[in-house]
Amino acid sequence: MQPKTPFEYGILTGRVLMGTWFAILGADKLFRVGAPAFSRQVAEFGILQDPWNLMVAYFVPWLEVISGLCLLTSFFHRGAVRVMIGLTCVFLFVNGQAMVRGIEADCGCFGKLFTLDGGAKMALLLVQLTILVFLMSVERKLGRKVFRGTKMRLPG
Repeated sequence: MQPKTPFEYGILTGRVLMGTWFAILGADKLFRVGAPAFSRQVAEFGILQDPWNLMVAYFVPWLEVISGLCLLTSFFHRGAVRVMIGLTCVFLFVNGQAMVRGIEADCGCFGKLFTLDGGAKMALLLVQLTILVFLMSVERKLGRKVFRGTKMRLPG
């Protein structure tokens, strides 16, 4: 289904933006940062014990890539948005508790693409969460699948 109104173009823009954002950040953590370095960044927060840091470092980037690709391709996109909201809430919690405890750690949220200070990082995560909640609520409010593929019928 092709977008017909500016509102539908906004929904499509949000989906493409968030899908691309998560896929690129997850791929950057996987292929440029690497799991051992990302697990050290996770360990700096002092939330998880040693073996769990590595499990998170292997699991979270793949979850980001897969959910980003699902949102881009409309394959399980409602589930992908919910996974992205969950990840963003975890990132907000981890960075918020680090700010309160005075920990100056690089969370690795944005891989090696760029680094931000605490306030800017929290603001960016809140904008990200706002867009994702908007996408989830629009789908529920409209009560129909927005931009879902159509079934093609062959002549004959």
